[in-house]
Amino acid sequence: MPHRQLDAARTLWYRRSAMHRETILSGRRLWQRARPFPHIVGEGVLAPDVYRDVEEAFRSELSRGLGEAATTSPPTHRFARTVPGYGAHVKALTRETTGALALFVSRAWHDMIAGLWGIEATGDVDAALHHHPVGSGDGWVHNDLNPGWFVDQPKADGVNLSDSALCNYQHGPADPLGSSSLVPRETVRAAALLFYLANDPWSPGDGGETGLYSSLHSPVSRPAAVVPPLNNSLLCFACTPFSCHAFLSNRRSPRNSVILWLHVPRAQAEARHGARSIEPWRIR
Repeated sequence: MPHRQLDAARTLWYRRSAMHRETILSGRRLWQRARPFPHIVGEGVLAPDVYRDVEEAFRSELSRGLGEAATTSPPTHRFARTVPGYGAHVKALTRETTGALALFVSRAWHDMIAGLWGIEATGDVDAALHHHPVGSGDGWVHNDLNPGWFVDQPKADGVNLSDSALCNYQHGPADPLGSSSLVPRETVRAAALLFYLANDPWSPGDGGETGLYSSLHSPVSRPAAVVPPLNNSLLCFACTPFSCHAFLSNRRSPRNSVILWLHVPRAQAEARHGARSIEPWRIR
């Protein structure tokens, strides 16, 4: 079966105030597709007023400007290039994130993703805003089955976000603060979600899609399927040895997105996929 419809409104609520709740998905539907690997797509995902707030918050962050490195001193709190060879400027979402963008690091959002893929709700999340300037080159085909290091500093709702000030997300393991209470632990990415927002209207030929592939050895220029960067849409998948994907060059407009990953303990990922399937970070 190539795809099936999912009920996207299941138990996901956004608390607007202490006395009022409103569903953010407003009965929207998600679709699960089987090829080239199981993934979920959705359009018109957020209720219009919620999407408007999220887009405005993203644009506000982007208006702070772009940096070429994440290590500027003093911190500028701007988007910056953080991954060698990756064309996007990135701004992390942290435990201090408030306002509309806090939705993406909320317990409800985390639990929705975990529920879609039957993943243990550990609370460990790495999340960031991504901005690909016009003309960003093709990425590389990869599966996101990578390690991630965390220390236990969860928010009140139990979501524990990666924090480069406390621990190097890719490599761990030293505690730069020298505190015995902050012991880094290794996890592995278990699910990924890309939410597209604040983009220009998209047409075929514009580029900026996420390409999906049947193999890590597939040429990046020959995806088996593509997911376009339509505003208020998402792509979600479990991270496995087969979840092969890549960014495709955006020829005409910037591409903006929120990207996040849920994590499980490394031992659990090894039991499911095999230790040799975990992809180490190749660039330090």
